Amino acid sequence: MKRTFAAMVEHSSNWQAGTPPQEQPGFAAHAQYMAGLEAEGFIALAGLMKDSGDVLFIFRADSEAEVRRRVSQDPWQMDGHVRLVRVEEIAVRIGLSPQAPPAGTPASGSTPAETSRRSG
Repeated sequence: MKRTFAAMVEHSSNWQAGTPPQEQPGFAAHAQYMAGLEAEGFIALAGLMKDSGDVLFIFRADSEAEVRRRVSQDPWQMDGHVRLVRVEEIAVRIGLSPQAPPAGTPASGSTPAETSRRSG
């Protein structure tokens, strides 16, 4: 059974301050790689932290090592635009079910509210 991990990614040495993400070098390759991880259900959720610009990820993986390995293959990780700063397994109390489908897909026949009530 897949486990749930939270991770934080922050800008690194090659990030061009003041330049939007879509205009950073390597954006297309980074976006394509991340879209693939989302499509296969590895990324359950991701969101930009408004004040810091860091990104919070929720991953579904077999181990912390898998999270670190797969995130390290992101083109922006490899070229120094961003870096993984923290990974930790989490025990979800509200929200994602233990066998959560990819983001945006309700659990088999359930509404998001029903899924939330069952997982609490």
